Amino acid sequence: MAAVVYVAIVGLGAVLSLGAFAENADIATALLRLLPVQLVGAFFCYFAVTRYFGWVGAGFGRIRWVGLLWFLPACTVLVFMFLDISQAATPALWRGFGALGIAMLVIVTFCIAFGEEVIFRGILLRGAMSRLAVPVAMLLSAISFGALHAINALLGQEAGDTSLQVIFAVFVGVFLAPLALRVGNLWPLIIWHWLWNIAVILGQVVGVLHPYVLIGIAIQAVISVWLWVQFLRASRLR
Repeated sequence: MAAVVYVAIVGLGAVLSLGAFAENADIATALLRLLPVQLVGAFFCYFAVTRYFGWVGAGFGRIRWVGLLWFLPACTVLVFMFLDISQAATPALWRGFGALGIAMLVIVTFCIAFGEEVIFRGILLRGAMSRLAVPVAMLLSAISFGALHAINALLGQEAGDTSLQVIFAVFVGVFLAPLALRVGNLWPLIIWHWLWNIAVILGQVVGVLHPYVLIGIAIQAVISVWLWVQFLRASRLR
């Protein structure tokens, strides 16, 4: 239920706040319009966790530092992405983006990362694990996360682009779900997700293509397969 409410908030909110302006608005304006929606979404997640699930129950347990080793390829990709952006960005570009644009970029992307991780790798994943086998719960989390991105079709995005984004989001969910369980705490995922969103948006602004991303994704895909195999084996032994 929490996931449905969250999707309704951010989905309907995005449509109402952007609407016909989605394709024509610059990044800073779009983020400013999305700010109230994402703040409401993040507050709803905070309320749901504190009121109904508890922080530990929602995925904010003790961090298993060894589990963070599985995260290294994804973090390395981020480092290279930001290096590319720093080399391509010019002072004039940053001035054009403006202080308000930078502030909106930081705040809105954090709200998005916090909300999506709490809902899909926290509440939904943990709730599904209480009724389903762990691999099934992880798959449900990944598919639901991908389905969320179908909202972009309502904002005027072409069907082909939306389909690719949904598929990519499902793969990201497949990668993040086992990591959430291995790490034991959502904060590392939230921070990574937050920085990833910033890097993707800035990459679009400066027109940078990240050749290292595909390599990192390939490495992380191998790690994800390994983690999924471990969870599948553990599930069969129960």
